[in-house]
Amino acid sequence: MTRASVSCIIDFLQPTRVRRSRTRLPDRFIRQMLEQAVSQVFMVASADLWSAARGRRRVAFARQVAMYLGHVTCGLSLTEAGHLFSRDRTTVAHACKVIEALRDDQQFDRALELLEGVVRSLSPPSTPFLAAS
Repeated sequence: MTRASVSCIIDFLQPTRVRRSRTRLPDRFIRQMLEQAVSQVFMVASADLWSAARGRRRVAFARQVAMYLGHVTCGLSLTEAGHLFSRDRTTVAHACKVIEALRDDQQFDRALELLEGVVRSLSPPSTPFLAAS
């Protein structure tokens, strides 16, 4: 046997990676939830929130909060949240890092907790990943 054929056999015997199946809301519904919660709180137009351009600082910050909520509250992976916002997963990771750093401020933390509650309340009760922990 050649080294290549041994490698193929080993690869075949390795268990395939199975993606976790989970009940998840459709992207358009998650977009609507995040849009309703974030655009009204930060007084940002919906079109600006989903724009491909960076936009003004206020718009970019609102988008970072929405990405954070999508990842943390809705249970989207970084890649899924990036796809939802037409961004890269590293952009979502950066947004989550920025928002987490700001959670040290008690007022901001409380406001974010309220936003998380709003997003959870907008979701249908049958989605287990949005249930309060």
